[in-house]
Amino acid sequence: MNLKSAIQTSKEIPQPAPLGVIQKITQFLFGTWERTQMTLSFALVFLIAIAPVFTSSPYYLGILILAAIYAYIGISWNIVAGLTGQLLIAHVIFIALGGYTTIVLFNTYGITPWVGMLVGGIVAALAGVVIAFITLRYGLKMDYFALFTIALLVALRTLFLKWDYIGGAVGMWVKLKDPSLFKMVFDTKPPYLYTALGLLVIGIIIQYLIYRSKTGKYFMAIREDEDAAAALGVNTSLYKTLSVVIGATMAGIGGGLYIMYVTFIDPTGLFNLGVNVEIVMAGPIIGGLGSLLGPLLGGLVNKPIAELIRGFLAEGTSGISLIVYGGFLIASIMFMPQGLAGLLHKLYLRLTRSAPQK
Repeated sequence: MNLKSAIQTSKEIPQPAPLGVIQKITQFLFGTWERTQMTLSFALVFLIAIAPVFTSSPYYLGILILAAIYAYIGISWNIVAGLTGQLLIAHVIFIALGGYTTIVLFNTYGITPWVGMLVGGIVAALAGVVIAFITLRYGLKMDYFALFTIALLVALRTLFLKWDYIGGAVGMWVKLKDPSLFKMVFDTKPPYLYTALGLLVIGIIIQYLIYRSKTGKYFMAIREDEDAAAALGVNTSLYKTLSVVIGATMAGIGGGLYIMYVTFIDPTGLFNLGVNVEIVMAGPIIGGLGSLLGPLLGGLVNKPIAELIRGFLAEGTSGISLIVYGGFLIASIMFMPQGLAGLLHKLYLRLTRSAPQK
């Protein structure tokens, strides 16, 4: 074999990737805890996205759809309560406003839910502005802020029960005739799943951008010590309002998608603190309030566990499933105060400390 042939043969043999490239990719994906959380978040989204390849069961796909929606809504609450430290307990208000706006525009005026969800987000944002203005105007903080939102929840439920235009106490059903993409009405589960995942990806990106921005740093400064942040020149009123508006807008959009999937809305079922805990609060608390990965991780754990508890205890004594589910949440708070993300963070620190330094 001559030299020219040897060179051509060597070119045909695949060469292993340089170690430096692998190190750069690893550093980019896992170099910091924030990047690691983002990498894990998108990995979880990918795993959910390929679920229809392995199962066509409407039941299991339905659990994944609701888990994705819960995770997105959990992100919206995490921005308010986790990053900024505002105890907006009745966050479900914004979900209800977004859901009602979407279904009324669709059923009454024939407006596509794709537009109705955005309008619902705007309506929820305006409600967020009103809530922020009233609480700031009268200096309601911490417990009083939380109690105000709960009182508002009760007041809105009473109002919507008497409001015949939106169905009153009977509620409203989504018109399911002629399924189409325009109507966001589908015959199978996968389109709902990918719609929910698309919204979840947007939520993950928005949360990360806020976390990395100067606005996010101001949010966290207010959470740690509002008086100290104000003393350093942070406009706490502005950023607390901005936090509520962002969370409300996202929740309103998520509420529109949630209603289009479950196909029914009524005041008693949605203006409800129990529903608020399951949809809004449980995921971020289980996953890790204030972290980037927590709402997603908690949402994917919370919904399946809630369904398992209901399934095993459905024929038992009335209310036993709620007691068991509540006990699970209490145990999560007691034994995992920083959530599942906190456990992963400790593991990440151990791995990075034990890894050989370059």
